[in-house]
Formats: sequence, structure tokens, C-alpha cells
Amino acid sequence: MRRFAAIFALLFLSLAAAGRPALLVRLWQSEDGLPGNVVRSLVQDAEGYLWVATAEGIARFDGMEFETIEPEGEMRRLRFAFWRLFATPDGSVWAATFQGGLFRVSGGRLVRVLDDLSRPLVTQLLADSRNAVFFRRGDDYWEIRDGCAEALEQVPPDLLERFAKDGETQRRGGRAVTPDSELQLHSRDGRRWSAGEAGNLIVEDSGGSPAIPVTLPGAAYPYTFQELLEDREGNVWIATAVNGLARVRFSRVDVLGEESGLHDRTPVGLLQDSGGVWWIAGRRSGVTRWTPESWEHLKLSPSGIQRPAAAMFEDRDKRLWIASRDGSVFLRKDDGFEPQFARTQVPSKVRTIRQDAGGILWFGGSQGIASYDGGTVTEHAIDPPGDVTVMTTSPSGEMLAGTSDGRILIGGTKGFAALGGAPALRHRWISGLLARSPHEIWVTTLGGGLFLWNGLAWIQFGEEAGIPELRLTSILDDGRGHFWFGSLGGILRASRGELLARAADADMPLHWLRLDRSDGLPSRECIGGHQPAAWRAQDGRLWFPNGNGIVRIDPGLVEINRVPPPVYLRSVRVNGRLHENGAQSIEAGPGRSRVEFRFAGLSYLEPEKVTYRARLAGLDDTWRELGHQRVAAFEAVPPGRYTFEVLAVNGDGIWSETPARLPLVVRPHFWEAAWFLVTAGILTLLVAAGIGWGIARVRMKGRIQKLKLRHAREAERTRIARDLHDDLGASLTEISILTALAAEAGGENGMRPALDQLSSKAKEVVGTLDEIVWAVNPREDTLRSLIDYLAAFAREFLDRARIPLRTDIPRHIPDQPLDTTVRHGVFLAAREALNNLVKHSQATQARLAVVLDPRGLEIRIEDNGRGFSQEWQAKGYGIGNLRERMVSCGGNCRILDTPGGGVTVALTLPPLAPSSSST
Repeated sequence: MRRFAAIFALLFLSLAAAGRPALLVRLWQSEDGLPGNVVRSLVQDAEGYLWVATAEGIARFDGMEFETIEPEGEMRRLRFAFWRLFATPDGSVWAATFQGGLFRVSGGRLVRVLDDLSRPLVTQLLADSRNAVFFRRGDDYWEIRDGCAEALEQVPPDLLERFAKDGETQRRGGRAVTPDSELQLHSRDGRRWSAGEAGNLIVEDSGGSPAIPVTLPGAAYPYTFQELLEDREGNVWIATAVNGLARVRFSRVDVLGEESGLHDRTPVGLLQDSGGVWWIAGRRSGVTRWTPESWEHLKLSPSGIQRPAAAMFEDRDKRLWIASRDGSVFLRKDDGFEPQFARTQVPSKVRTIRQDAGGILWFGGSQGIASYDGGTVTEHAIDPPGDVTVMTTSPSGEMLAGTSDGRILIGGTKGFAALGGAPALRHRWISGLLARSPHEIWVTTLGGGLFLWNGLAWIQFGEEAGIPELRLTSILDDGRGHFWFGSLGGILRASRGELLARAADADMPLHWLRLDRSDGLPSRECIGGHQPAAWRAQDGRLWFPNGNGIVRIDPGLVEINRVPPPVYLRSVRVNGRLHENGAQSIEAGPGRSRVEFRFAGLSYLEPEKVTYRARLAGLDDTWRELGHQRVAAFEAVPPGRYTFEVLAVNGDGIWSETPARLPLVVRPHFWEAAWFLVTAGILTLLVAAGIGWGIARVRMKGRIQKLKLRHAREAERTRIARDLHDDLGASLTEISILTALAAEAGGENGMRPALDQLSSKAKEVVGTLDEIVWAVNPREDTLRSLIDYLAAFAREFLDRARIPLRTDIPRHIPDQPLDTTVRHGVFLAAREALNNLVKHSQATQARLAVVLDPRGLEIRIEDNGRGFSQEWQAKGYGIGNLRERMVSCGGNCRILDTPGGGVTVALTLPPLAPSSSST
């Protein structure tokens, strides 16, 4: 299967020896997509597309594909004999027929503007600044208004002048305006292209150089031309009568092959000695001594096994050293070669030879590194041992060596050491070394790309740097600020300045030029593995061994195609449905969609080298590198608004000035639409609010019910307290009074002691009842009530025991709610502590202190009695009850004893919180 739908031919015609560039001719015919091989007219429109009129129809060409343009409607069944194409500045393309008709290309179809008439034909067509279109048929001039053609009765003089200028432009641009005019093209570089007397095309330089004949490969001879056209990039296109469409351009390289005297069509290494003679090593055996005037093949050994040369070197004494592959080292003497180091196996199997500033020769190969000072051979160990593939001298005078396992060694007669450590270099064959300074050493590898040693670390230029080929075989400095690289994918060029800038900043742009078969190389593969693998000649030209000859490049003549390639969308396919080019926006959906964009970047110099990058803005944050792929597909694009963008870059690294853009709208399903989501959100909120309201209502009812129950209980407690106080308390008080009166009235009889005892008991019951009323009454469920009641009780209780009490209570006690259980428990604990004080302390003074702070509540009951002893606790003086009561209230009880100095009982509660309920 052919790589291109075309035929390549290199026509050297002794141009290589003369130093003149060769011509490259490429031919497209019907099997390549051209509507027919009879090509009658060519034109390039304002967008950059090339249009071709053939006997079988009209096609638009983007450099890779032909798109046939059909007439609209019923006219598609008719056959039209198109003979000439025109392009106007507004981007329109017009086609004239042999019958005198005229069509306009609109929307990818041919629309008839002028019906077929008898001759004369439409020979010229132009548009003015207002985009008014005029054309000429014979001696008549016509104007197209509102899509209709009308003959002009009066022709303005300025219009006649413009037609005259247009006729001269067409004549110099390769079009025969009249049947008897000569077909010629004056290209922008000053060359003249015209039909020769022998029936071929002749190219003449303005400097008076001999004319160059152009021969179409595979075409019948002699052949005739219908039209010539030079496009924006300088390519010359030929419309042939029967051989199809041809493109002619000058090669960027010239090639030496077997016809030039090479003994082997596959050279592997080359060298130019100080006398200007070239020594070329072939793949088979021996070397070729070559000059432009003569050549001679020489064997390294007159007899025995013939091996090819693996390394060549001319020392400073102008002696030529050649190492045979896996064999001996030879020295050029007289007219032959003599083996050296015959009595030793070192050096042998040499791959590279160099000489240092002191005159010592260095040999590197599969046996390591060896040096020769003219009398003694010295081996230099490298650890670990390795196969040395290339050597060079550094500006500091040291030797640099590269190995097959990716090591760079530096040293001399005192030994060698590794230069830095680059993980990416490991296991890479080092193919080339170029040292400009100790802080700028360039290394080429087979598979790892290019590396730079900047004095501190290794920096790699690989795929992320845009290098077109990672398998590099050599490196040359052209002395013009560029590095050239041989590779297995062609010849590359990069600016040294851009490489250094990229090494300092990874965001700096880096442009690569790649030369391959489309530029004249007979093969993409530049041979590596032998030294030298490339050479800069004395005249500045660069020589590279190629798989099918030797490629020579003059760096000063390699011109960069600086015409930015315009890029256009060809079509869009949404979920399998095709949308032709011309839409202002694309709508897809509903729901996730597959969208496929097809596009084309226009570069006719090397269309197969055009690469692309694209993104779907709104979905992609970065550009996608598509390579040569002219389609970008996006799977399952979610609903939203996007913009597709695509850029093209030609083979010389020049990007499109602006990307091609197309808005894309992916419609959502109704359940994905914003209104649906908003409505669903609102309904969800309303439902949630309703459910929340219902739950809150249920909870509120529960709280109200609890409050009712609580209020009912509190009301009941209030009634009980009131009844106890008003009824039972009053009755007990009355009993106590009556009993006392009865005792006094009875005198000193036998009933008096019993009545006194009954009166005392009644008074105690009244006090206990008062305490119960206080505990039951809900109005007393506060901290202030607790402190006030406790202080009153303590004062009254200790008064009866004739023990003075000193109180230390804050003036302002907060009216903070306190749970009934806690309030009563704390009071009982304090009463127990007071009771113990009266019974056991033998105190003469007591103190009640209340401390209220953020840490909680503390009630301290102190005395100056005899202190606390363990035997009291053993006798059951209620110490355990104190702690149990306080723990049940959520607090604690501490007893502090000072022997001979009294006891302090501290009742503590944590920070108080509002009471949640009362029971």
C-alpha cells in the first residue's frame, strides 16, 4: 500500500555536482481522488484552498483529499465541460464552461449564474472593492447583479484598465488568456516556468543559469500543460492535459547515490580529510575515496576477511586511521592500509577514535577505552565495564565518552568517571556528543532523544519538548546557531538558543524542523552506530549517511515555510448525524452526546507533515495533541455550552494564526434542564419544609402536653403544700398550743410530763411539716430559695444548740431554676452536716459559706470543734449518707479535717443549668 496517494520523483540531472537544488515532482491522478486526469484550470481561493477543474468535474483540494463539487438540483444529471476557474477576494469561486456558461460555488454546490450560450467563452472575471462582480466574454463585458448576469452597454474606462491589468497578471501567473498567448509563469523567486520545445516544462533562473527541464514521472512524453499556478507557499502546480495534477518544488537536500560513484548504496560513516577528500564507509566492506571528479573503492586488507569500516579519524599529522568492525585498526600509508597493534588485542573492535590536545590517540569500543601515545598502548578501566560508542574532546582538554548503556564518562590518562547521573539516560545507546563548554555538553541517544549537561544536572528534550523523533543517530553544529540531528525518522533541526531557553524555562517555545522523503530524502533513516555518523564539510554543507545514499544539506539554503497554515472545519458528526461545514453553531442532545469534528490545515508544501491540537473549551482544560489525525472525537459530552477549537502547525513548526472555532450546545433531557432542577429543588424544599413543619408541630404538641402535665403536677404540688401548711400545719400548731395550756392548767399532776412531751413533739412535727412544704412547693425550685432556706434553717437549728453561726453568703444570688430533687438533696446533705456538727464536734462556733463561680456551686459548713476521727465514721455518723446524697444530685462531698482545729464539710455541684422538668 502506498504511503501517499501520489508519486514522488527526484530529478537531479547533474544538479548535485553543480551545487544546485534538485526538483521534487509529485503527481495526483484519478486513483488518488482527482475527478479526472484531464486537468484544465487551477485557482487558489481567499481561504487558501486549491480548486481544480477537470473534464469530469470540479474539486476542492486541501493537500490530502479532493472534495468533488456537484451542481445543484436537477443539473447533477447533466455533464458540463468546465474549462476555467476564477477566485474573487470575498472567497467566492467561479467556474466557466466551454459552452459559455458560468457557475458560482455556493454552499458546496454549483449554482448557475449564466446559461450555456454559444461561444465566445468567459475569459476573465474580477470583483471591485464593493464586491461587485464583472466578467468578460469575448469583447463583451458583463456585470452580475442579484445573482443575475447583465451585459454592460457602457464600460467605464477604469473598469477597462482593471481588466487589462488582470489579463497581464493572469498571463504572468501561468494562464493563457487568449488561445494564441504563450503559457508561462513568473514565480516570486524570479524564476520563469514555461513550456519547452521538446514538450516538457523548462525552469529558468533570473541569474542566467542553464535551464532545468522538468519531467513528470510516469507521464507520456511529450506532454502538454493547460495552466500553471504558484500557490502562497511557492509551490508550482501544473494542470496537464492527460496526466493529472502535478506539484513541483525545489528540494531542500541533494543526494549522492551509486550513480555518483558510491561503491555501496548504504553508507554507514563518512569523513572529509584536510585535503578535501571524502572517505565513505559502506555497509559491506572497505571504504570509498571520493571527490566530485573521481572516486575509488579501497579494501582495508589486501587479503583475508573483508570487514566494513566502523570508525574513521584523521589525526593532527594528517594520518588516516580506520577501524574495521569487530576487527583490527588500520593506518593509511602510501596507497594502502596497514594493520596496527598486530601483537596485541587492544585496541580492537573499535567504534570511535579521537585525539586529545597532547597528541594522544584514544580508541573506544566493545573492549572499553585505550590510549596510544605513539609507542605504548594503555588500557583504561571503566567501572562497570561497557561498550564505548562515541568519544570527543571537551573544551577543557578532557576526553568525553558515551556508552551503549547510557553512561557519559569524562577523564583522561588518570582514569574516567561518570558525568552526573541521568535516570532517563540509562540503557540508552549514546550516539553523538557535542561539547561547547564544560557547562554545555549535548548528547544524542537512540530512543531517549536529546540531553544537555548544564554543569549541574542532565536535562532531557523528549516527547514533552515536541521532538519529532527520539531515535537520534548524530549531532552537528552548522555554525549558524542551529543544531542538526540525524535520526531514524529523517533529519531534524533546532535552534541552540531555543534549546537553552527551554532548558531554563519549560514553558518556552521550541520549534523543530524535520526533513524526510517529502523534502527529497531517499529514505527517512539516517544510519547510526558508526563514527563519524555525520560531517560538516569545509564548504559548510552537512553530510548525513542515509539508507539509500548520502544526503547533503546547505544550511544557508534551507528556507522555512513561514506561511501559517489556515485551519478549517470540514464537518461535524453528532451521534452519527452529519452536519456539513458552514453552520454557525451545532446543537446536540438531549442528553450526553458523541461529537466528532473533522478539519483540515492547508499546507501544500508538505501536507503530510501538518499536525493538529484541539480542545473542547468548557470540557477540556488543556489542548489535545492529535498528531496527523484530522478528526477529534468527544464521547459522552454532558449537557452544556462549549466551543470547539483546533490549531494546525506545518512541518516547519509554524502555527495557525487563529484557531478554527465552532460553538456547540448540548441540550439536556427535561429532567436535566435548569427549570426542572430548579422546580424539583423548590418542590423538594417545600416537601422538606412541610415534613419539618409537621414534625415540629408533633414535637410542639408533645412539649405542650408535657408542659400541661408539668403545670398540673406543679399545681398539685402547690395544692398539697397549701393544704399541708394551712390545714395540717394549723391543726398541729393548735394541738401544740392546747397541749401546752393543758399542762399549765393541770399543775404538777402526773399528766404534766406527758403533756410537755406531747407539746414538744407537736412542735417538731410542725418544723418537719414546714420543711416538707418547702420541698414540695414548686415556687421554691430556685437556687436563691435553697440558699435562703438553708441559711434560715442553719441559724435556727444552731440557735437551739446554743452554737453561734457566722454566715458568708453573696448578696446577690441568681434566681436560677433548680431541679426539685437536686434542691431537696442538697438541703438534706447540709442538714446532715449541721446535725453532725451539733452532735459530735463540741464546737463553740460555726460558719456557713456559699461560693458561686463558673466552676459551680460550693456550700462550706465549718466548725472549730475537736476534729474528725476514723472511729466516728465507724460508728456511723452519716458520712456515707452525705456522699451518696451529693452523688445522686450530680455533685460531690469533701470533708477536710484539721486535727484539733475543726472540720470543714464542702458540698459541691457542677455549673448549674436551667431545670428541664420538676417532678
